[in-house]
Amino acid sequence: MRALGGRGKHISIFDATLAHLLRIAPGDIMQTILTNLRLPAIFSFLLVLPFMILEVVNRRNFNEGFPIPLFMIMWLLPVLFILTGMPIVRNVQAGNSILANPFILLIRVVFLILIVWFWGALLIDQMPCFLGVPNCD
Repeated sequence: MRALGGRGKHISIFDATLAHLLRIAPGDIMQTILTNLRLPAIFSFLLVLPFMILEVVNRRNFNEGFPIPLFMIMWLLPVLFILTGMPIVRNVQAGNSILANPFILLIRVVFLILIVWFWGALLIDQMPCFLGVPNCD
């Protein structure tokens, strides 16, 4: 470990590199990451919550476990969607041209389309299970 900054904090080289890439102060890495993830995580949870309730209510008479991996994926995809789309929205709000980096914009838009497609396909595939159809898998 190596000391960086004048605050008496010791941070690793990895933390310093990550801070440089994210353009934040080295000591504030975890706080910044948690702040940026809070709203997408809450919004995604609220988006997935009705399907969790449907699963619990409609499948309680079946001898099955709760599909935690399914709901983790259904939660993670909207989080990724929001985190990918936030820089585009921030640039538009700041009055910057979104075509300043067209290659990055293209990658983001393609990734957003893939996320929406995968989440929709997953939802369509699992909807009978949410509605309580026996042997839905």
